[in-house]
Amino acid sequence: MNNDFLNEIISQPKALKDTFNYILNEGKPQFLIIRDFIKKGGITKLIFTGMGSSYISSYLPYYILNPYGIAIEIREAGEFLLNTFPEVKQDCFKDTGIVIISQSGESGEIRELVRKLNDMEDKPLTIGITNNPDSYLSYRTELQIFMNFDKEVSVTSKSYVCTLLILYVMAKSIICDFFNLEEEINKVYNLIEKMSNLLNFKENIDKIWNECVLSFGIDVDFVEILSDGTSMTTVHQAALNFKEVAKTYSEANSLTFFRHGGIEILNNKTKLIIITSDNKNLEFTYKFLLGIVNEWKFGKILHITNQKLDEKLKDVHQNPKIILYKHEITDAYLAPIMEIVIIQLFAYRIAETKGIEPGKFYYSQKVTDVFK
Repeated sequence: MNNDFLNEIISQPKALKDTFNYILNEGKPQFLIIRDFIKKGGITKLIFTGMGSSYISSYLPYYILNPYGIAIEIREAGEFLLNTFPEVKQDCFKDTGIVIISQSGESGEIRELVRKLNDMEDKPLTIGITNNPDSYLSYRTELQIFMNFDKEVSVTSKSYVCTLLILYVMAKSIICDFFNLEEEINKVYNLIEKMSNLLNFKENIDKIWNECVLSFGIDVDFVEILSDGTSMTTVHQAALNFKEVAKTYSEANSLTFFRHGGIEILNNKTKLIIITSDNKNLEFTYKFLLGIVNEWKFGKILHITNQKLDEKLKDVHQNPKIILYKHEITDAYLAPIMEIVIIQLFAYRIAETKGIEPGKFYYSQKVTDVFK
C-alpha cells in the first residue's frame, strides 16, 4: 500500500542519518555553546517547551539531566503561554535557557510564546529546534538547531525521532564530552543501522505485523500504555500515535502511577502495552506482571523491552496473553527512538486492518498556525 505515513516511517533511518551528520558537523558549535553556558554557570536551568510530539520529546532530556543535578523543567507551550508565563517578576528567567521545539517553527502558540519571551525585561537565552530555517522560531531565537531532514507530510514520525536524537546529543554533551567519545558516537550509528535492518527487510516488519499485532488483536477500542523512566517519552508519543493513526483512544501512564488506582479499570478485555528500557525498572515491571497475572485481570499485554529476562521473568512471560517483543538498543536513553518505530508500525497495521487510512488527519492539520 502506498501510504504517506508508512513511507515516512521507512524513511526514518535516512532522516536520522542526515540529522546526525548535521549534528557532528555544522551543528556542533551550537551544542558546545549550550554546554558551555551550563558548565560555566551562565545558565542554571533549562526549560523545554513545545506542542504535541515536540513537547513529548522533552521527557528525554528531563530524565537524562535531572539525575545529574541539572535543573530541567518541561512545559507544554500552550499552558506555558496561557497560564504559567510570568506576568509580575520579569527577571525570573535571567539564568534560564528556554529550548523551544517545533518542526515547522510556525505553530501559533510557539510564535506567541517566542514574542512574549523576547519582550521580557530580562530576556532568557532562547534556543530554537526546528526543521525550518526560514521560520519565525528560527529568526527570533538566539541559538538554532536544525533537524535537517526532508519535508514531513503525514502524522509525526521522523520529526519526532530526529528531535529525540538532537535532545539526546544535547543532554549527553552537557554531562560528558560526547563529540570526542567514539563509543558514544558509535552508539548512534549502531541505532541507525539496527533501525535500517528493521525497516528495510519485509520479514522484520512482518514479525511485528503478523506475530505481535495478530496476537494482540485489532479489536482495540482502548489501550493503556505504561513505562517508567526514559521510556515515558515513548508511552506519551505512542498514545498520541494511536489517537492520530488508528483513531483509537489511548492513555499514557507510568507503571508506578497506574498502580495507584489505575488498576481499577482492569478487566478481561483490557489491552496494555508495557515498555521497559533499563534494568532499574525491570524488577518493578516483573512485580506488575506478576500482579496482573495472579491477582488482577487483563486481556492482552504487549511487552516491548531491550532487557535480558531471567528465569522468573521468562516464567511470567509464558502466559499466552503476554506478547514479548525484544529489540537490541541497550542504551536506555537511545532505546525510545527504536521503541516508537515499533509502535508506529503497530498503530499503522491496526489502522489499515480496521479500514482506516493510516496517518490521515480528520480534524487536525500538520501545522496549527493560528493561536486560539
